[in-house]
Amino acid sequence: MTMDLNWCKFYVHVHDLPMSRMNLGIATFIGNKLGKFHDLEMDSAGCAWGATLRIHVTIDVNHPLKRALKIRTPMGDEHLVKFTYERLPNFYYLCGRLGHISKYCELQFAIDFQDPGPDSPYGPWLRAHLPTREPTNGSNSGKPRGTGAHQ
Repeated sequence: MTMDLNWCKFYVHVHDLPMSRMNLGIATFIGNKLGKFHDLEMDSAGCAWGATLRIHVTIDVNHPLKRALKIRTPMGDEHLVKFTYERLPNFYYLCGRLGHISKYCELQFAIDFQDPGPDSPYGPWLRAHLPTREPTNGSNSGKPRGTGAHQ
């Protein structure tokens, strides 16, 4: 049996999404733009509530992390949504790729390489805060709020 180590599952928080777009259809669309969509954290009525949309996706670790995406509403308005990732491992702030830090990145060995310093395109802001948990009082046993769509 072979195992593909190029893919990793993450919970991704989608920020700045209009409340009217916090649904399974948009979550699936965004999740598939990031990688492979698995699940949306939502309530039993099928609604996603809160400041961010929390989706479960599998991401190809050979590509840089996506920081943002432009989406268009049915009215034709464009919105720039931003992403943060839960439990994000080490990644190099210059290239945005997972699994290595600066001394192992081939990008810095390019002839025309210039270190952007504090203006790096990636940074610690891509790490999401973990969601709050409901008190443990029986059956919920401290699981995150919501039930999910595709288990």
